Order: sequence, then structure tokens, then C-alpha cells
Amino acid sequence: MKNKTLLGFLLLTLVFSALACRLPTFRRPESTAEVETEVVHEQETPEEEAMDVQPEEVDPEVESTDGTRDYSDNGVEITLPASYELGDAQNDLEILVEALKTMSEEDSEDIQELYDNNKDDVILWGYDTDSPSSHQTSLLVMKNEEFAGMSLAIISTFANVLLGSEVDTIEQERITLDGREVLRFLTTAENAGVETSQAVYLFNEADKLWLIGFFTTTEQFDDRLPTFDSAVASFTVLSVD
Repeated sequence: MKNKTLLGFLLLTLVFSALACRLPTFRRPESTAEVETEVVHEQETPEEEAMDVQPEEVDPEVESTDGTRDYSDNGVEITLPASYELGDAQNDLEILVEALKTMSEEDSEDIQELYDNNKDDVILWGYDTDSPSSHQTSLLVMKNEEFAGMSLAIISTFANVLLGSEVDTIEQERITLDGREVLRFLTTAENAGVETSQAVYLFNEADKLWLIGFFTTTEQFDDRLPTFDSAVASFTVLSVD
């Protein structure tokens, strides 16, 4: 493995999580909805029924009119298309890493080292169920304290070091998304014979450097990039240790 950097881990995880649905050991998150036990009550009078009416609770993850939904996990919130599904940031990635080590035995020690050094900083991951199952569009959110507060202009000067040689091309740009200054990397790489593209965003907030990465096929990239930008603009830190 050529790249042992922080962003190298992010890109590695994005690439592999996009293939999660093809792994027999990986299971999609099961519904956590509670099962209600039917209870038989005595018939109430109309007056009693009126007194029992409670205000309807609003589901925080109800699809909005524009087809998006607010997703929350581990103290952060992000708005994504309603077709996205969140995974378990701790348990799922451990399964993915073990499978990746099996597929790439010569790099297994490096992969384990990357995971051990960065697993506690993985906050959220998910994938778009509307994308092709062979290379699903995936999302990963990480926090970092080592580079927190460092100017994005300085970070941009060693972009090649951060991303390393795992990617074939790198295009970087400092942009503003909903008032937030963001350093955006657009990269391409070849994985399993398929050319893929990634959009990686870096920005400072809540005393931490945040990294949000999206992975998809090159053919879908241009169409999906505005959605990626919008998602990053919506990102909110609620409470993170």
C-alpha cells in the first residue's frame, strides 16, 4: 500500500464501502422500529376518545418536498437525497476492513494500521441505494484534531502529500458553501478495472477539521457533484466529543 495518510484512509474506505453490497459478510442496517404489542381496551365514549387525542409527533427523518432527508448520527447532521441509507460507523467499517484485508493480503498490515489509527474519527458513513449496486455511491464523514484550525490555504499546499499516489488526478479548489469556506478535492482513481471519481471536502468547524468524502463512478460524477456540494453546505455539528 503506497498511501498511509489520513485522506488515504478516507479514500480507501470510500472505495471499499461502495462495494459493500457485494460482500456476503456485510448486512444492511436492520430497521430499529419498535414492535408494538396490541392491547385491547374497553370501548370508550366519544367524549373520552376526544380527551385521549395526542398531538402528532414529527419524524425528524421524513422526506421533504424536494426529495431530501436530514440524517443524524454521532452528533452530526447532513441533508442527503432520501435514497441514501446510513450504515453503522463502527461495526460496518470493521467488517469492511476485515474483508479488504482478505482481498489484499499483501497490504493487510497497512490496512489494519490505517484502520486502527483512524477508526475513532469516523463519524458517519452511508450509501445511495439508487446508484448501481456494482459501484454504489458512498459517503464518509471524519473528524480530525491534528490539523484542526490550520488554514485551508496551508493545507492546500501539501494536497499531494495528503492524497498520495492512490489517486490518478487531483483538482483542488477553495469554495464557499452556504457561508462555509471549504477546500474541495476532485480526484479520479481506477478500482477493479473501473474508473471512479471522488469529491473530498475539508473545512474547520467546532474546533476540528472535518473531512467529507463522496465516491461514485466517473460517468455519474458530474451529475452528482451539485448534490455533494449541497450536502456539505447542509452539514451541521450538533455535539461531538
